[in-house]
Amino acid sequence: DTEAIIKEYEEKMDKTCDMLRGNLVTIRAGKATPALVEGVQVNAYESMMKLAEVATVTVQDSTTLMVNVFDETVAPAVAKAIMTADLGFTVSEAGSAIKVSVPPLTKDKRVQFVKLAKDYTEKAKVAVRNVRQTAMKKIKGYNKKLPEDTVKGMTDEVESLVKKNVASMDAMMKKKEEELMSV
Repeated sequence: DTEAIIKEYEEKMDKTCDMLRGNLVTIRAGKATPALVEGVQVNAYESMMKLAEVATVTVQDSTTLMVNVFDETVAPAVAKAIMTADLGFTVSEAGSAIKVSVPPLTKDKRVQFVKLAKDYTEKAKVAVRNVRQTAMKKIKGYNKKLPEDTVKGMTDEVESLVKKNVASMDAMMKKKEEELMSV
């Protein structure tokens, strides 16, 4: 079934787009968002856990995050994890609450983050092109079994999916770059 084949590759490309979206969210643009620290690994209960598993993160204002730990005994480990994550944030502890101050971005940091965003975008584009390559190989395998028009239609459909996804990635990158460079 040709539609199922195209759908399979479309889903793979969409996953790549979602992954890029997730990566771009972690790049901060000067505003404090919970996504900045949620992926931090915390050494709690004798194992490494994500911050989101041991605490809730809320935005207090544009430069401050509040991390409320579920279990107060884990608070020092959470504070240490955020400090050692090399994010450049200042941390102050008060019982089960941890205040995380997000400093404003310097011009150098902004440029560095734009480069990182471009890197993420390029990797995602390569992943989409690899999906295209796999799809084209599979479609070429159908050359003998299906009519030429059907095969041509499938290759055109895969190409249009690639164009759509790459355009979407470029748009995400452009938006992130504008967000990063606006002071």
